Amino acid sequence: MFYETGRKISLALLMLPLMWQSALSEPRFEQLPAAGGTLLLDWNGEYSQSERDKVRAWLVSVAETVTLLHGALPREEIRIELTAYPSSASAVPFARVLRSEPQGIEFFINPTRPLREFIEDWTAYHELSHLFIPFPGDGDIWFSEGLASYYQNVLQYRAGLLGEAQAWQKLHDGFVRGRDDAGDSELTLAELSPRMRERGAFMRVYWSGALYFLEADLALRAHSDGRVTLDSVLRNFSECCLVERRRWTGEQLAAEFDRIAAADVFLPLYARYTSATAIPDYEPVLGAAGVNVDGGQVRVTESGFLDR
Repeated sequence: MFYETGRKISLALLMLPLMWQSALSEPRFEQLPAAGGTLLLDWNGEYSQSERDKVRAWLVSVAETVTLLHGALPREEIRIELTAYPSSASAVPFARVLRSEPQGIEFFINPTRPLREFIEDWTAYHELSHLFIPFPGDGDIWFSEGLASYYQNVLQYRAGLLGEAQAWQKLHDGFVRGRDDAGDSELTLAELSPRMRERGAFMRVYWSGALYFLEADLALRAHSDGRVTLDSVLRNFSECCLVERRRWTGEQLAAEFDRIAAADVFLPLYARYTSATAIPDYEPVLGAAGVNVDGGQVRVTESGFLDR
């Protein structure tokens, strides 16, 4: 239109205020109250009424589970982009974090799948866990993916979706996948993280990060006689710093976590993990958390570490 006659350009310009007013009068997001906050839903694709009700029920359940980290959602308002993908064999074949404001998650979903399949899928717990910290950049993507990989299992356990031994087995099996992803052993984690997609090194990057946060959680509890945990550090971080308009690196986040915990835990571990050319030995860390491994199978010898 803008490349045709001057008359059409003029008409288009005259219509812009009306178009803007119309856009403002039709809210983009459906507001769904959930777990003390609001999910801002943006529906893309075709959904029946029963499918929309099912997806809403799933999202409310997920939001309630996510609050089992420290008692609240990571943000008061979370954007949820929902893209129908009815040809998928699974309920949630793909999702990604949206860091533009309002921050949230884009889910590709098959709305025909049963509600239970949605609730038992790990993807939403993983992606929403990302929002408890700012994105630390591709150079420290292991830090972000590690937190999400750790908590996706912890939160499912706390919600009763996984048994205690099941949750530990999933963590252990993830560490094994990280160990077996050994194709880039010449690269440190700091060197590999920004090249993760190029090198296909997802398992080593993700599960090195998950082990980092498990080891940090153990060290916090030992330092404070159980008074300070990873949960409590993240809660205090959300109160002081999460919504600040600033860029963070993983190292800066580690330093802030140490300040909150009044401990030297996160930064020394950060230095050790980023310089490692393989996932660190995870069996002693599991043992310190009350989990023994025999032939690849975990046995919980001291229950309760994953509890809220």
